[in-house]
Amino acid sequence: MNPWLYSIPLVSALIGWIFNQVVYQQFLNNYLPARKNAIAALLGEKAEQLLPFSKIEEKIGDPALVEKAMPMIESHIDEFLTVKLPQEIPMLAMFVGNKTTDKIKEVFITQLRALFPKVMGTIVKDFKTSLNIRQSVTDEFAKIDITGLLKEKLSGTSKKFALAGLLLGLLIGLLNLLLFYILA
Repeated sequence: MNPWLYSIPLVSALIGWIFNQVVYQQFLNNYLPARKNAIAALLGEKAEQLLPFSKIEEKIGDPALVEKAMPMIESHIDEFLTVKLPQEIPMLAMFVGNKTTDKIKEVFITQLRALFPKVMGTIVKDFKTSLNIRQSVTDEFAKIDITGLLKEKLSGTSKKFALAGLLLGLLIGLLNLLLFYILA
């Protein structure tokens, strides 16, 4: 058998290493930048699916959420009726007693229980309309230098990828050498 045949595994390993290096560089430098807008649009679409405003609207309108907020709202109404209203309109405070303030507070609370879910639902709908998650994510991703980011984050991976090509090439070369040996 020709002694040059023993170099087949080394040449195959070198070819595997070079091939994986070239593929990795082409992927980072040509493929990803050329598809950046498509990737950005896909990420925007996925972000929109991950943040369903319908569930937020549903949760905001939940009566249990309103009931959780009521103690804080009641304390603010109490402070307004007992402290701030007499400070701002002292004449009115002279004619309004505890029974009247309690009745006013009761009416406010009833109105707030009915109004709160509607107001919060409207706020969420307006927020959804003005935010446009899909477009925001797409625009922000388009600003990112994806090649630089991936080179930084995948520097160890690129070496492993090239090493995998080297080992695969070596394995193929050894198999070729074995076949030459068996067939010769």
